[in-house]
Amino acid sequence: MSVPCVVIDSHCELKESTVSGLSTHLKVSAAMSAPLVKKYIMLSSRIGSNKAMETMLADLDTDVEEFSLLWSEAKRDVEQGAIASMDDLVAAIATAKKGFQESPRRILVVQINKHDCDLLLVGQPNDENRWL
Repeated sequence: MSVPCVVIDSHCELKESTVSGLSTHLKVSAAMSAPLVKKYIMLSSRIGSNKAMETMLADLDTDVEEFSLLWSEAKRDVEQGAIASMDDLVAAIATAKKGFQESPRRILVVQINKHDCDLLLVGQPNDENRWL
């Protein structure tokens, strides 16, 4: 995975890396990728966090103990600086690889912000994707 990428950290320092090195720059949470936590996050964005938590704890199909442990771990990860899930990291790597394979002049730029990060696949435009 020697596909190059650029990381701009929260102090606006530019760092050259490869997609295999992204995990050293991005703090990720494995718990945030767990299906129960993803379900809660999806519900929370639709109906609010309190109602989503009530729904998760009342749902007979939910393993409440497992969800509680995963949610506690996810919150702890965020408190310790996690800004992405493991799924987010895998998607970033896939995006970088796809862009690089389409054109070696495309590069993934990761801008790390205070509470999240932005992923940009940048490169020289070609005739297919030029703005008119």
